[in-house]
Amino acid sequence: MNKTADRYFDLAFNYHISAVILYTNLFESPYLYNPTAFLLRHCVELLLKGLIIRETQKARRIAATRIAIYNRKLNNIHSPLELWNYFKDIYSLSEEDMEILDKAIKKLNKKDEISTRYRYPYKKNGRAVPIEPVTFDVSDTFPDLADGIPYIIQTSSETKIITKGSSLLLDMKALFDAVEILFKISEQS
Repeated sequence: MNKTADRYFDLAFNYHISAVILYTNLFESPYLYNPTAFLLRHCVELLLKGLIIRETQKARRIAATRIAIYNRKLNNIHSPLELWNYFKDIYSLSEEDMEILDKAIKKLNKKDEISTRYRYPYKKNGRAVPIEPVTFDVSDTFPDLADGIPYIIQTSSETKIITKGSSLLLDMKALFDAVEILFKISEQS
């Protein structure tokens, strides 16, 4: 048991549960997309840091605050890809898990390398961040198939067509899948 790593895993679990709760309300309240994405993103960061601490401390006696990755302290690194690339070097994963995690984390890192994309209304370059990047159509109008095959969501009470942000929702699902794999790894000793 590694109490330091377990604290990271426990906090990641709290973020994960919060993300799940928001996600279940996303279809009623699309403005919850950015907060949900941030919670998932931070969950990934905490899980990777906890896993790195656990695996590093298995190999040698070192305080978590002194663990460095590429000459930078672990606590100062917020790039999911940087954490992921380091973790892949110190831990052996199945090919399937590696592929799922690699794809999801690379996509996440491209969108939010330094943990600001989902927290602020503007990027560092001054460009606005979409506040409500996902929209749904609940009218009974059948979509025009000339625009492509629509993404449809069935809730317990209605059918909705995703009119904006379908790729974002697919990315979010991939992130949920990645988080599940990271939790599975965290449960191994």
